[in-house]
Amino acid sequence: LDTFDFAPDRVWQEPWRLLTAHFLHLTQLHWLLNGLAFAMLTLLFANYFTVRTFLNALMIITIGSGVVLTAFGFNQHFVGLSIVNHGLLTMGLLLELQSAETPAQRKLMFLALMLVAGKWFAEFIGLWESFLVAGQVQHIWLLHGLGILFGILAAWLHNRRLAKLAQLGGD
Repeated sequence: LDTFDFAPDRVWQEPWRLLTAHFLHLTQLHWLLNGLAFAMLTLLFANYFTVRTFLNALMIITIGSGVVLTAFGFNQHFVGLSIVNHGLLTMGLLLELQSAETPAQRKLMFLALMLVAGKWFAEFIGLWESFLVAGQVQHIWLLHGLGILFGILAAWLHNRRLAKLAQLGGD
């Protein structure tokens, strides 16, 4: 783990850590549960992705969260897919909300997004602590929150062409 975990003091000299840390785990149970969640989210929202858009989402969530953590002085090591899982869940729910055809579908997706936000808030105020990360990171709410924020960004960027994005700045 020492070569590939998120190590804020070495991330600029060893930039692969921005990506690799998310795919390593401390225990087999940690790996199994995060891997199952990742697989379920991938399958659940697969109809929204091409290989390119899925890899784009992974890059936005992993590298974006790592850069922000480093830029703001986060000084803890971590490994695990929870940032990615929170980002993919948020992105998938937003894409589902966007494509919802009935008011009932929109309400259900909005409720699911509120549950994600509620879980994050419970972590933030200390009411929810995952047994998977016990002892690894003091402020897991920060990691999960960045996953959610970069999931929102990934959803916004999803299927947008670079040329179209460049035009946004010109208006």
